[in-house]
Amino acid sequence: MQAGKPTFALIILIGSLLCGCNPSQDPLMTPTRSGESIISTAKAYAEQTRQATAQTPPPTPITPSPTAVRETSTPEPTETPGIPIVTADYNAYVRNGPDEVYQNIDYLLAGQTAEVIGRFENNNTGTWWYIRRIGEGKDGWIWGGAVTLSGYAGGVLVLEAPPTPTPTE
Repeated sequence: MQAGKPTFALIILIGSLLCGCNPSQDPLMTPTRSGESIISTAKAYAEQTRQATAQTPPPTPITPSPTAVRETSTPEPTETPGIPIVTADYNAYVRNGPDEVYQNIDYLLAGQTAEVIGRFENNNTGTWWYIRRIGEGKDGWIWGGAVTLSGYAGGVLVLEAPPTPTPTE
């Protein structure tokens, strides 16, 4: 009977191992589900997804941030006279020709105005305006550096200078 003891012990050991390895009680094993159960679960998830999608509001459009607008001044409209006008910046001579070699014939005092009816470009001294005096005074030539021009001078006729005076002795 001694030979039976190890066999009996071996049977007990194998039996207890088999009892401990019951597949229905294994925590790592997932229980099996039926096909109907899986389909009904999938339908439930699909319905929840449809409802969630229908109830979710559309995304709010992103409005661009306002761009800083530079303020620019709008120039005030001014009335442009039909004939350009010069205003004396200081007391200046009116001459009988477009250069200092010509005789002084009158004065245009600071602040006085005159109509421009001609011009001459002197290579040495610059622009000279032929002016028509408004009111008192004589018409003649005035140096452009002594006056401020108002109005459009693009249509002013370019005139020829009168003959240079001959020096008297």
